[in-house]
Amino acid sequence: MDSKVKATAKQALNEGDDALSDDELFAELENDPELEMFRESRLNQLKHEISRVRDLRSRGHGEYTEVQKEEDMVRLIASASKGVIHFKHPQFARCKILDTHLQLLARYHFDTRFATMNVEKCPFLAQKFQVRVLPCVLVIQNGSVVDRIVGFEELGNADNFATEVLEKRLAQTKVIQLPKGELASIPVKERPVEFQVSGSDSHDEDEDDSNLRY
Repeated sequence: MDSKVKATAKQALNEGDDALSDDELFAELENDPELEMFRESRLNQLKHEISRVRDLRSRGHGEYTEVQKEEDMVRLIASASKGVIHFKHPQFARCKILDTHLQLLARYHFDTRFATMNVEKCPFLAQKFQVRVLPCVLVIQNGSVVDRIVGFEELGNADNFATEVLEKRLAQTKVIQLPKGELASIPVKERPVEFQVSGSDSHDEDEDDSNLRY
């Protein structure tokens, strides 16, 4: 996509466009002096990008959400083109640590759906995906599980690993893309988000556990 189209869509969407109708929003964009150079094809790209981002926002992209009902998680997994799903127990310390990292990644990797669920609330899925040790992260592509991360062994087997370690591990399956250029040297928590969302989940302080069997 044209970089200026993407930048303009980002600016419009991050300036509270929800109060405007599509016609009003596009009229504002077309009246912007910076957009006089846009050809019709670029405006069509712009409209498509705004529609795409609005759709992803409505489905929880840009946030790390906790799913409460198993049937909702079944639908989420089946419909996700790219997803990162954390099966957890709310009292396990390492699950809480992983929550913190995934919440940061969800804000930056907007095109990927990030979600979590208490494994005790989804016995069917826990059995289907053979979730035996927590924390357990499933990587989803086009509705299918293509990879998983169990415990912290692949993350240095220590509780103080950096978010970037998890980011690089997830990028191996192409479910997210690593940043390029100047952004590559910026820690995840300090990077600018691509598209703003209205809010995000918060998680409690942790207790002292290691990888635990469920």
